[in-house]
Amino acid sequence: SSGINAEYGGYCDDFERVPDHEQEDNNAHLIVKRSWDIALVPLKQVPMNLFLMYMIGNTLSLFPIIMTVMMFKAPFSSLFSYKTTFQKLEGSHHIIQKMVFILSNFILIAMALYKCNAMGLLPIHPSDWIAFALPKTRMEYVVGGPVLMS
Repeated sequence: SSGINAEYGGYCDDFERVPDHEQEDNNAHLIVKRSWDIALVPLKQVPMNLFLMYMIGNTLSLFPIIMTVMMFKAPFSSLFSYKTTFQKLEGSHHIIQKMVFILSNFILIAMALYKCNAMGLLPIHPSDWIAFALPKTRMEYVVGGPVLMS
């Protein structure tokens, strides 16, 4: 087999050709690597969501509620479209990759639920459901301000 040799500016007989089976192995390796990259995308969003949860605080206002809704929207939309995500890219580990993808989206949903609980949006106390149950009373109150001395 002959090939182009850049040193002589022409053809040379000592050019080695890559065997087809090595190229097929490289393609299979690239497909598996690309599938793992897709499977780990939601897991890479966890640190960003943790930072976002810290920055938006626990107050009930428009911006924190919109950000919390977005924290729910992203994992649900990717869970509903996971079949189209993995349709073209299937390697030898495709079942494990799908499980990692789904579990990491469930982690993001759990983080959003925790944020809703911290904001007080989840009805988890009996007083939220029963009309005659009293809400939890605080054991102590802390009030800040200047000290009044007499």
